[in-house]
Amino acid sequence: MATGAPRGGGGTNHQDAQKKDNSLRDFQGVNTQATRQNIGDNQFAWLENVMPVGFGNMIVPPGPSGVLATWAGTAYRMKAVDLNGVDYKIILTTNGAIYAVNLSTYAVTTVAAAATLSGALSDVCQWENQQAIIVDANGYFTWDGASLTKWNGTVQSLTITAIGTGYTSSPAAGFSGGGGGAGAAATCHIQVGAFSAIVSAGTGYIPGDVLTFVGGTFTTAGQIKVATVVAATGAIVGANLVSTGNYTVAPANPVAVTGGYGTGATFTLNFGIGPITLTNIGSGYTSAPAVAITGGGGGAGGAVSAVLNAVPPAGTAVATYYGRVWVSNNRTVVFSAPDNFSDFSQAGAGGSFIMTDDTLHSTIKELFSANNFLYIIGESSVNVVGDVSVVSGVTKFSNTNISSSVGSNQPYSVIAYYRAVWFANPYGFFGLYGSTTQKASDDLDGIFPLITSDIPVSAGTSVVNDILTLNFLFRYTDPVLGSRSLIAMFFNKKWFFVSQVDGLKLIDTSVIGGIQVLFGTTGSSLYKLFANSANILPQTIVTKLWDMGNPLRDKATLKFGLEVVNPAAPQKITGTIDTEYTSGAYAFSLSNNNYVQWINNSSSVVTWVNNSGTTVNWIASGYSFQAIDVETTGKYIGVTLNGSAAGTIYSAIHLQYELRASW
Repeated sequence: MATGAPRGGGGTNHQDAQKKDNSLRDFQGVNTQATRQNIGDNQFAWLENVMPVGFGNMIVPPGPSGVLATWAGTAYRMKAVDLNGVDYKIILTTNGAIYAVNLSTYAVTTVAAAATLSGALSDVCQWENQQAIIVDANGYFTWDGASLTKWNGTVQSLTITAIGTGYTSSPAAGFSGGGGGAGAAATCHIQVGAFSAIVSAGTGYIPGDVLTFVGGTFTTAGQIKVATVVAATGAIVGANLVSTGNYTVAPANPVAVTGGYGTGATFTLNFGIGPITLTNIGSGYTSAPAVAITGGGGGAGGAVSAVLNAVPPAGTAVATYYGRVWVSNNRTVVFSAPDNFSDFSQAGAGGSFIMTDDTLHSTIKELFSANNFLYIIGESSVNVVGDVSVVSGVTKFSNTNISSSVGSNQPYSVIAYYRAVWFANPYGFFGLYGSTTQKASDDLDGIFPLITSDIPVSAGTSVVNDILTLNFLFRYTDPVLGSRSLIAMFFNKKWFFVSQVDGLKLIDTSVIGGIQVLFGTTGSSLYKLFANSANILPQTIVTKLWDMGNPLRDKATLKFGLEVVNPAAPQKITGTIDTEYTSGAYAFSLSNNNYVQWINNSSSVVTWVNNSGTTVNWIASGYSFQAIDVETTGKYIGVTLNGSAAGTIYSAIHLQYELRASW
């Protein structure tokens, strides 16, 4: 902001010497914390759909795309995942359905029908680039891009408790019981249980020879190692089983061998069950089903026990951190075994803990992984989990409270922006830098009482005009326009507002081609935000009411000037000169046109006329300076501008005035 000195010098009369100039080029952000007279000289009382990039450079951002995808129901949660190189938006709707939108084709896949989920308080995260993990009051789910799996009530593993004897072929494994569950299935093979006799000791063997059994149908053949021999002949006296093998059909006794230095040895083998492979985890089990082993060519005694998956029965927040899945429900956090998204058993080093600290008021609102920590966010506190390790089969970690008075009740607003974790609460937007929580939205204090609870506050990052920005979407009770969706955008310590699609309910970021792209939904339709540079966004610029360095003197405005750059067609800009008494003391309209004159060889202006006999005006894009005479008086003077063109760059705002009476 520059306030010009009186102009004087050669040839300037006394009247001109009383005129002063006031120019605004050092564009800062919006400030709603104070009245319009008391904000910074370079700040704005309101700034919407104009991005204060830098000195002399305020750019109208691109508008939204058209509708890219639609689905049935109303979305209450939207999260980005990448599965095997394909970017999706996972959409959870209030009727309990799950949809996935392919962000390359915008095809919509129905992942789960209505009533699959509870329709509220669910969360989604990504495991590697293999699974989308969904937690809900109805259970723990994963989607791999093709199939949805509910892990609650499923079989996690099978254990052979007795291999039995006498099996000559693979037996069948059958499941029964389990409290009404169904669908579990397994494939059982057979293995060498022991060799009961050396039928032929052979000759020429030496201790350490590894011998492989011949015959049968196998994936892996069984092996023994020669332990002792008759020194003179090399006949086998003793041997040890080193590999039980994996067979579907046993070889007939006596069984020959290959390998080693000798020849001629044969053995009598006894086969038991194993290995057994779980081929279908089933569903709906409330207790472990019984496993019956039948058939197998006359074998008997094989026994197998089943263990159910110990996945969380319910969850409201989920994150992946340190090779584990972490799920919260109420005040409890459950974590999986290392490098496993479905094993939450203590035997696998999974476990759980309860947040007993009184710093956590009510329940856990969100889990968020960033900066080598897991953040546990309550409505008035933040804890961090770190230093995860496994000691003697037990997972150990630190759990430290870093904020005992500031947290978030808006889980969809938690987001990483550069090195900070940001979130919203009822009285501000906060950045968590290391262990320090800082309010970053003092300049927006005036809007928070007008944010409604109609929709949750959600956040996303986006690259706009090659600048990485932070965005918070909320529903705002505009004193003039009424309730509407509004985005507060932040970068370089500047706040301003953008309005993309009215009725937006959620925003969320996807990283596409290394660029952070912001998407929004009205509940049943998906849009890409800041995607269409030709889409017109209505601009509102409300400057400070300047006192021009002396709040006790009246100022009479004489001229208003505006510098803009039009990348394409020019726009019409309307506005008012404002005072402390009225926001529309003097209204004006600028055509903002750069008219091009055609000059012929005789230096005369050429006039163009169309077929209707109307004079044609030629207009050039680019820089334009518009100045008009204005008349109003006040101790405080400001400007309100309204534009409606795409891509306009505002370069400077000028006022010329005279000082009048004091007091």
